[in-house]
Amino acid sequence: MKNSVDNSMPKILVTNDDGIDAHGLRILVEALSEHADVYVVAPADQQSGKSHSITFLREVSPQERDVKGAVAAWVLDGTPADCVMWAIDYLEYEEGVKLDFVISGINLGYNTGLAAYYSGTVAGAREGAINGIRSIALSVGGPDATHAEHFDYLVGLLPQLMEMSMQIDPGIILSVNAPDIPSWDIKGVRIAETAPRGYGIRFFFEKKTNGNYQMTGGVDYLDDNMRYDIDWCAASYIAVSPIPTTLSDPASLMRLKGLTVKADCLTLIVDPQEKMPVRIKDADRLAANLEKLAHAVSRMGMPLILAESYDMGDMLPQVRQYDGEAEIVRHIHPDVWTAPDLDKLVSGVDCSRVLIAGSATNVEILQTVPGFLKKGYKVVVLEDCCGSADELGHDLSIKMMEDMGCGISTLETEVMRLAGSCTRQVLDAVKNILIT
Repeated sequence: MKNSVDNSMPKILVTNDDGIDAHGLRILVEALSEHADVYVVAPADQQSGKSHSITFLREVSPQERDVKGAVAAWVLDGTPADCVMWAIDYLEYEEGVKLDFVISGINLGYNTGLAAYYSGTVAGAREGAINGIRSIALSVGGPDATHAEHFDYLVGLLPQLMEMSMQIDPGIILSVNAPDIPSWDIKGVRIAETAPRGYGIRFFFEKKTNGNYQMTGGVDYLDDNMRYDIDWCAASYIAVSPIPTTLSDPASLMRLKGLTVKADCLTLIVDPQEKMPVRIKDADRLAANLEKLAHAVSRMGMPLILAESYDMGDMLPQVRQYDGEAEIVRHIHPDVWTAPDLDKLVSGVDCSRVLIAGSATNVEILQTVPGFLKKGYKVVVLEDCCGSADELGHDLSIKMMEDMGCGISTLETEVMRLAGSCTRQVLDAVKNILIT
């Protein structure tokens, strides 16, 4: 390690797919070095289009390099994913450096829409994210972007982008695309979906005169709905798109789980989190009942959604042990329907009944129930699996939901009703869960 390290500064790894001598990487490192300890591990040569490929069949050889602004820098004869994978292990286990961010770029050329699948730049960020490190991919449209003023706006956004990344799960990449225009012509920043296949850009092999084929790209269908990253970049905005690293589709999982067990019921547990006891009377009893509910539903293999509020701390350990069998949504406002994924998950389950439990009866649950009723679901509130800070608030809310058309029931009644459609072995297991 050549340069001094400030232990109070964030530790950032920079990589790219254009190679260690690329103009965009050098600009990025200098900008970040004003506020962080920057480490660089980048490919020896151009790696565009290598996606998340890694080097299996040969050795790689990291070599130290001088990069202005970096605490230390290495060039690696591998892919962007190789660079990040090697850097994370080397820095932590040989240099004692635990990274706070991985930032990949600045790429010369858009990585909007379908290009994100093939991009080495996005893959560098993805490798960071799957290792639990907050990661950002930066791209400027136009492969010949070399004017400093075309990078200024994006570089100026770095603190804001890092703050955005801190507000979401570290397993989510922020893919940031800026148009190749002077900073004074950029109109602003927009949060946008990554465009799907068949929108904005396509890749294909073009036949050459010599009979060979060359990969190329072209403009595909566009509309004026301003929904996707490609749309906003074309309109002179910077597009910020959150890209997940998960390999399963939650809605499909929920649907298939429902089909497998032939369950006409979905269970939603609202905010079973560490700060629940400060706002719930008899929190220990409630936590014990929520544990039984999560355990029983998981044992029956039935669809389960756990809702978390951003300001309520970690999930209760009694419930967290079953989160591998559940889908998790996160919400800011009391109404859980404000969680971005809830509608998709619920729609993915072919059911007509919803069991609702959790906290607080007179706030989150009371505000969430109407959304299910409006969609035509039969809602059953498990009274002994709900809680409020005061008994009167709990009782009034239960009465209000009953007046709305909800069924009011108990843990044992509803769980045993569900278990009645299961095998004898599962039924016996559920009975044991309820009596322990």
